[in-house]
Amino acid sequence: MNKATKSQIKKARELMRDKKERDDSGLFVVEGMKIIRDLCGRGHEPEQILVSSDFARASQSVPLLEEFEDRSVKLAVVGNADFERISSLKSSQGILGVFRKPRPLEPLTAGEKNKFVVLCDGIQDPGNLGTMIRTSMAFGADAVLIAGETVDIYNPKVVRASGGVVLDVSVQVCEMEEIKRLKKEGFRLLVSMAEKEKGKDISQIEDLAGPLIVAFGSEGKGISTEISEIADTFFHIPIDEDVESLNVMAAAAIALYVFAGKRK
Repeated sequence: MNKATKSQIKKARELMRDKKERDDSGLFVVEGMKIIRDLCGRGHEPEQILVSSDFARASQSVPLLEEFEDRSVKLAVVGNADFERISSLKSSQGILGVFRKPRPLEPLTAGEKNKFVVLCDGIQDPGNLGTMIRTSMAFGADAVLIAGETVDIYNPKVVRASGGVVLDVSVQVCEMEEIKRLKKEGFRLLVSMAEKEKGKDISQIEDLAGPLIVAFGSEGKGISTEISEIADTFFHIPIDEDVESLNVMAAAAIALYVFAGKRK
């Protein structure tokens, strides 16, 4: 296994921190042994693996590194101090993989299938967005749309929170005109609202057949005015009056579970 060059270390650091570099190169970074194993197990091959000196020497690392070598994956060792400077974690796990983004997807259409789509509007917390993407896939969403000032889906913290499923579910960044186009094609737009006076109790939402978009906004700002203005239905999840609101991740998990069940 070769020692990482200065350019390899610099490239990994830039991919970790700079959205423009990720956009220009078409690459992104994944940290941690479990998530890298999971991605490889689902058929996603890394362009390169970087490991810390300590990780390379650890006996439990040997089977994994031998597996990568057998598959001709490029491996390089980074000094412990340099690896910690690359890592986005407070305490790194000593391994990161450089993966290629999937090819650009065809624009979403209603098609012959009853599409089930999640819309994330202005979600800037990477942990929240990653969990939203993972939750969407767990409940059978066909695609996730990203609108507004939402954090980059290939931010390392988003990728980690998603469990790497950003490579397994159709995730598309879209403008307002794209959402309006989908509405014209027959998609029904349901919008989550924290205030119960602004929407139906989720249990009262019926007739969910056909192309459907379920939209969630940030905890701070909620759904944008532009999306609210074209919504077909607002809904809320009833909670105890002593609790101000659910966070967006909890609301999404409950709503998608309910709606997915009603579409069967």
